[in-house]
Amino acid sequence: MDSNQNTIDDQNDLPVYHRLNNLLDLFIASIGEIDLQQRECFRSFALSILQFEITMAAFVGKLLMKLAQNKEDLEELLTSFQQYLPAVYFEHILIKLASNLSANDGSCPFVQQLSIDEKFQLALWFIHEKNQPLFVFDLLKNDVFNKTSVDKQQCQVLLHQMRQSKNLLLRQQALEYKVPWKKDESINDDDK
Repeated sequence: MDSNQNTIDDQNDLPVYHRLNNLLDLFIASIGEIDLQQRECFRSFALSILQFEITMAAFVGKLLMKLAQNKEDLEELLTSFQQYLPAVYFEHILIKLASNLSANDGSCPFVQQLSIDEKFQLALWFIHEKNQPLFVFDLLKNDVFNKTSVDKQQCQVLLHQMRQSKNLLLRQQALEYKVPWKKDESINDDDK
């Protein structure tokens, strides 16, 4: 690359950007148990990347979610993203990160170790206290609404509220979601 960030040989457009994406993917996948000091260094590193290149937000979000130890860490992630990202892009990234919140692949170990009721309470906190229902809709859909031990009445009320949301993306997701309950309170396996 030359000083204007143009490729010199015209064979590879933005090679550094693409290599950085690959390195971040490898880095995120290789993170295991780390101590508090390392966690803070990685968090600072991730936020520095976000400050200099907001298009890396999805990678930064994955890293921060993997490092999260409590709901406040997740809230801090969203707060940082709201600070640095334009509103439309923030919502786009929020939807991408929502799938990581409910994934059982180590993307967010803090959430994965929670019980069904704790996941429901976490989702309610993000919806009512932090006004971030898009962030937790996949978690509700994949890990709460389809469980027999959950309070169905509370879920129905929440889903009804989401189906009337002014946020059209949330409303669309909620309207497209088919509740997996039968009238006898059991789960309808055909609807999962």
